[in-house]
Amino acid sequence: MRGSGAALWLELLGGLLVVLGAFLAALSYFLATQTVDPSLERNLLRVRIDLAGLLDILAHRTATAGAWTAGVGAVLFFGAGYLAALARWAVALAALFAVGVWLWLVLFK
Repeated sequence: MRGSGAALWLELLGGLLVVLGAFLAALSYFLATQTVDPSLERNLLRVRIDLAGLLDILAHRTATAGAWTAGVGAVLFFGAGYLAALARWAVALAALFAVGVWLWLVLFK
């Protein structure tokens, strides 16, 4: 089960999502530690843009997206074999259902 092609692709996708989550976490750290030029902030406040608040919101949302991305990637990476087996069972059950409906239509209609 571990060496199947589907599990390998799911592991690859999971690893890429973990790396993307790490990049998003680094971006959120960069946004959170960004220093704001006082004259720029004063000029932006004239048009009602709170730059410090905007950077804080962006850092929070980016950190949340990075955590979710890394978490989904870890589930895909470590559970790829189980997810591939679950997908095989789902396809098998769908095929059995389709054959059952076909038999019901042929025999009883």
